[in-house]
Amino acid sequence: MSSFGDYVGYQKHYSDKCTDGFMAAGAAITVTPKSASHQLFIQKVTVAISTHANAKNVVLADSNGSPVAYGTLTDKTAAAGVPDVVVFDFGPKGVPVTLGKNFTVTSDASGPAGYVHIEAYEKLGAVISYLAGASLQ
Repeated sequence: MSSFGDYVGYQKHYSDKCTDGFMAAGAAITVTPKSASHQLFIQKVTVAISTHANAKNVVLADSNGSPVAYGTLTDKTAAAGVPDVVVFDFGPKGVPVTLGKNFTVTSDASGPAGYVHIEAYEKLGAVISYLAGASLQ
């Protein structure tokens, strides 16, 4: 990969899909692939909780019919010394999301809220015809 480092190397070689945003309670941050022929690879997810909700979850999953869970964070504000920032690190190559599906970081209804940073890239994951339009390439 490039001299930018492993994570950025994959993002620059393929298509960078890094996303940032504030996640409210009961809401989600979503990363969407370019088309149904593209596949997302999630490298790292950082969740910085600013509003706690004891025993409520933040779930990392895809938008498949029966979602694949990539991780769950249960907010335990009653426990002493629990950090406000949690990092899910899947390595530079990342973990693949189901072909053509979105990736979401979702807070339970009346769950924790905070800032989410997602490191990701996408690449073509299916064979397409040379006749396919530009939106699929």
